[in-house]
Amino acid sequence: MNAQTISIGKSALEDYEKLSKKRKKEVADYIAYLKALEELEATKEIISDENFLESIMRGDEDFKEGRFKKWSEVREDV
Repeated sequence: MNAQTISIGKSALEDYEKLSKKRKKEVADYIAYLKALEELEATKEIISDENFLESIMRGDEDFKEGRFKKWSEVREDV
């Protein structure tokens, strides 16, 4: 994070603390909306990449068929 981002965050938190309970709930709801919107945009980007989507689907099939390594096995190789 850069200094400007940190400053904006601190200022936003200070302003948030001065709000009523009702307004704090509205802020929390809006943040949840923005987070969901970013996740949706990321999902759209992923599914628009045909090769990446096919790779995800193959990985899902591999997992269903038991073709995977346990994390403990992979970790030992690192």
